[in-house]
Amino acid sequence: MSRDNNICKFVRMTTFTLLGLLSVGQNVFAETESRSPTYPSEMHLAWQCYNNGSFSNSIKHFQAAIQSAPQSLEARLGCLLPTLALKRFAEAESGAKQVLKQYPANYYALRMQGKYEQAELVLNRALALQPAEVSLLLELALVKLARKQNATAKGLFLDVLTLSPTNGIAIQQLALPQLIHDPHDESQPWSFSAGLRPLDSARKISVEAAPYVAYLDYHGTASKDHADLAGTYAAFGYGLEHLVEAEADYIHKFYRGYPSLRQWDFTLAYDNYYIPHLKLRAGGHYVTSEDRYTDEGWVAFGGAEYYAANRWSVGVDGYFTEYPKFQTHLEVVQIVPHFGVTFGHGENYSWNNDVHGYWIRPNQDFLQQRDFFSIEDKLSLNWRRWTFSAFGWTGQQVFAVRNDGFALYNLGEEHKAGYGMEVRYVFSEHFALTLRANREEFRDIATTPNASSDMYLAMLNLYF
Repeated sequence: MSRDNNICKFVRMTTFTLLGLLSVGQNVFAETESRSPTYPSEMHLAWQCYNNGSFSNSIKHFQAAIQSAPQSLEARLGCLLPTLALKRFAEAESGAKQVLKQYPANYYALRMQGKYEQAELVLNRALALQPAEVSLLLELALVKLARKQNATAKGLFLDVLTLSPTNGIAIQQLALPQLIHDPHDESQPWSFSAGLRPLDSARKISVEAAPYVAYLDYHGTASKDHADLAGTYAAFGYGLEHLVEAEADYIHKFYRGYPSLRQWDFTLAYDNYYIPHLKLRAGGHYVTSEDRYTDEGWVAFGGAEYYAANRWSVGVDGYFTEYPKFQTHLEVVQIVPHFGVTFGHGENYSWNNDVHGYWIRPNQDFLQQRDFFSIEDKLSLNWRRWTFSAFGWTGQQVFAVRNDGFALYNLGEEHKAGYGMEVRYVFSEHFALTLRANREEFRDIATTPNASSDMYLAMLNLYF
């Protein structure tokens, strides 16, 4: 094993060991009064950046938290993870050794001293933070074996082999006589650790809500004048593996010389991250509208994406749309391959680019054709608490689905191009503000082939 791999393993074990100790009762601060008012928000932003793959920004916020609370063990441990992700191994090793000098207790030392109950307590707390960490599962199996809980130990060793099929220690231990046949657990005296929640129920629930308002101004159309939009997006996360997204949208379109039109859209999606580096997604979109042709239209969608955090991602999404009240029962198939890459990142910034391709095919001819193609690109700069984005697309689209299934263009228009900009600022751990402006070029009807619309949107992101 290379020196860098040894350092990586050492830092990971140190980090999760000491994170577990925090839950046992170690003081995070020398004095509670020394906590700065900015500490909670900096810690929230640090973990948010880390989970989003923005490791340089994560380090920045962890360092700010350390400055505001120099005795914070939590901040110093957290800072090791993005440092390791950036492959700054020497720096991570130095930081881990410094932390261990201050907090020398760890699960390995406890097991060697025969303090099995305390070791199990630390491991359970650490595994609640990292349930698939092989080194932690292996150590817990050895503790269970030492406590003569053979059935549980065998199950843990098998879990280790599921995650790491060539793990020599697990293979060797499973060959022990007491584990070969039908092992059983010997009863243990009651202890505090026995009252812990099962690992599979130790999950963190996160909630995000994002209400928005928008104004749409039409140009060069036969009768469309403007539209008012409003809606709310919500996301419910369960642990690190499950995310449920929901959105309700309302649009009120105003015409020159015609009655106005109202429409409601509802979207529900589920994202799964159980398989490492793989995101699976499925959901649906439903429309109820005063437009008689597209009322009760619906979309079913699904997709998969493989990603390497803070480096690249590649995936494909599929959409099937049906309008049962259309003149000839319209059905539309859409395939969207996409690719993302991180151009570069530093201490306070990162550059990201995402490209989407669109193939749309309705079950009947539009504009004397069936196949419509287009390409979209989005470039984003994350800098401190700011995110700046520029995006644009070109090609041909009819009855398109965009924005991962949340935006449905259900009117009979040929869209030809679009471009815009977006800025986002994170005020604190609880809310951020997003502003967006974009233009869409489209053909309204045969007599207005060069129509356009400008949209201005403001969104408030709330985190709980």
